[in-house]
Amino acid sequence: MLENISLILLERVSLILVITYITFQSYFIKNIFGKTLVAKNRLILGIIGGFLGVLGTVFGIRYNGAIVNYRDIGVIFAGMLGGIPAGLIAALISSIFRLFLGGITVVPCFLGTITAGFISGLISQLYGRKHFSFFRTLSYTVLIEIIHLTYVLVMVKPFSLAFDITFKILFPMVITNSLGVSFLNYMIKNIEEQLEQTAENTINSIFVIMEKSLNSIEEGFNEKTANLIAETILNNTNFDAVAITDKNKILAHVGIGSDHHVPGMPIQTNATKKVIESGHGLKVVGKKGISCSVHNCPLYSGIIIPLTDLNSELIGTLKLYYSKRGEIKHSDIIFGKKLAQTLSLIISLTRINESLKLATEEKLRELMSNLSPHFLFNTLNAIKYISKKEPDKVNYFIDNISELLRYTLYENKKFVSLKDEIKFTTNYLELMKLRYKDKLNYEIMVNVENTIKIPPFILQPLVENSIKHGMKEDELIIKVKVESVDDYVKISVEDNGKGFKSLNKKGKGLELIQKRLSSIYGGNYSFSIKNGIFGGTMVEIKIKTSSMKVGEVV
Repeated sequence: MLENISLILLERVSLILVITYITFQSYFIKNIFGKTLVAKNRLILGIIGGFLGVLGTVFGIRYNGAIVNYRDIGVIFAGMLGGIPAGLIAALISSIFRLFLGGITVVPCFLGTITAGFISGLISQLYGRKHFSFFRTLSYTVLIEIIHLTYVLVMVKPFSLAFDITFKILFPMVITNSLGVSFLNYMIKNIEEQLEQTAENTINSIFVIMEKSLNSIEEGFNEKTANLIAETILNNTNFDAVAITDKNKILAHVGIGSDHHVPGMPIQTNATKKVIESGHGLKVVGKKGISCSVHNCPLYSGIIIPLTDLNSELIGTLKLYYSKRGEIKHSDIIFGKKLAQTLSLIISLTRINESLKLATEEKLRELMSNLSPHFLFNTLNAIKYISKKEPDKVNYFIDNISELLRYTLYENKKFVSLKDEIKFTTNYLELMKLRYKDKLNYEIMVNVENTIKIPPFILQPLVENSIKHGMKEDELIIKVKVESVDDYVKISVEDNGKGFKSLNKKGKGLELIQKRLSSIYGGNYSFSIKNGIFGGTMVEIKIKTSSMKVGEVV
């Protein structure tokens, strides 16, 4: 009897593992593991774990009023991946289902399942997801199952029946649940490693392409530079053809099909026209999907992704093609999206440089010279190094760069909200923190209304000045503070760095800020630089409250 139950349960667990593996290979589920497990994803994990728990109950074997089951597989699995919230959601779903089935073990089984979700979730939150090796998972599950069956032994009456149920189903439940959870965890870890490897390969390829493209793109976004970028992409990927267009014509097409997809010609494929009209990417397969007007065109499948500027306005498209021998994979879609995002940044950078040539105000030339291709490349290169260990953070830092460039290019008002200026400065500090790692930290404290208006590009140069002159061997801490003092708004940037050797010699950036403040506020402001007693520097700006604008943008 004992051996038969164990074998039957193991067979059914194997089926559940196969179903789960197929489920977790889906695009939707892979997206969960490509991100941090936030509340929404924990809910999804809890539902998946609860569904597996219900299956573990349905396919269980009835014995003496009890059910020999593998319900806890889904519950423990959800707790391991999503912490206590996911574990308890899965436990509630599967244990409530168990309540409806009734039987003498219904209450202890309910409590045992809730305990399984809580314990697995607690261990996950205390030690992290990576703590669950194969043998640790095996050990924890054995312990949880013993606790589960202890509830049965203590709560079921008469004791002789409880003893019979507990020790007859102990081995089958412990062996099936522990092996099931361990193999399921091992399987999910493999999926996670595949996703990380895909992300790493994607980032590495993009950086090779970016490095070779930056020098040429300085000339502007035209047919010549588009062709160089397209050739670089083709030579560093497995695609059979690469094309770049603007909104009306082909700028570059290299690889197969280049005999009739000629630069300078109007866009030929309906698929590309559809992407330009909608602004959304498109995966196309087959001759009908490509819809090229040339009958023997060798292009068979591809990805068409829009290129946009920093204001999300369409610039053109990036097109990555395979011949009939190729096949569009999930990794190709990830690569295409990341590459298009990076190219959009590079193209936007060229437009910034073009704007700099036309700029008449010295303050823009001074400030935006920091955002040269070298600044962008150094920052993105730093992102490359974190992509191997923390691929989830890549999107965050690319978004930082996008926001930084968007502000510098399009913020041409005389006054901006304090909130926007703080956000711009925070983006800059986050990128510098990426570069200097543990050697740089910062604090920002705002004790006034975010709606007050100040001149743009005031805070960032002060912060940059602290980094430039204050960086030292140990940690540099920069404190940005905005507060009301009497009839003034005081803006201060303080650091614990090396300090100024001579307070009488200001850099061009500080002199420029002082001149701008003087021209705007006249005598209604003050500007001072102080060295701290124990090192460090504080730059302090006071602006009379009555002269500041609130809620109005000039």
